[in-house]
Amino acid sequence: MNFREFENEDAEFCFRVRSSAFIEKFYNEIGAEAVSLGVNAYMPGDYIRMSSFMKIFIVEEENQKVGFLTLKKIDEHRAEIPFIYFDLKEIGLGYGSKSLKFLEDWVKDNWRGVNTIFLDTIIPIYNSGFYKKTGYKEIGKSTCKFFDKEIPAVRFEKRINK
Repeated sequence: MNFREFENEDAEFCFRVRSSAFIEKFYNEIGAEAVSLGVNAYMPGDYIRMSSFMKIFIVEEENQKVGFLTLKKIDEHRAEIPFIYFDLKEIGLGYGSKSLKFLEDWVKDNWRGVNTIFLDTIIPIYNSGFYKKTGYKEIGKSTCKFFDKEIPAVRFEKRINK
């Protein structure tokens, strides 16, 4: 398993993987309107734009892209994981846990003052068990904004660099 920094040529992959998750996995929990908003919220060009103000990592296995992760420094003490997505046929193979560990280690090595990582999920029924298993604690409700529509979410966080 390899992690590398995003390149502009990865934008289509990121769009496709995230869109597939919304369409095939999120529909039952959030419904058609939120799926449509979520899919259309980020086009390939948006990933290129986002790479200028947040870290985007591509996850590879045997030189094949299997997922992507994003990391954004909020302030000197907090970082956010806005996206963590994998090709649907790769789910359940341990990439998620290893990827969160990679991000936590990257933060410890590169943003030494950051002591908390948080993320919001709009599909807590689907994701909560995974985040809890990897040491993240549910801390309350939040929202994710797609265009002008706010979608209910649940916030998880983990203390690092204690």
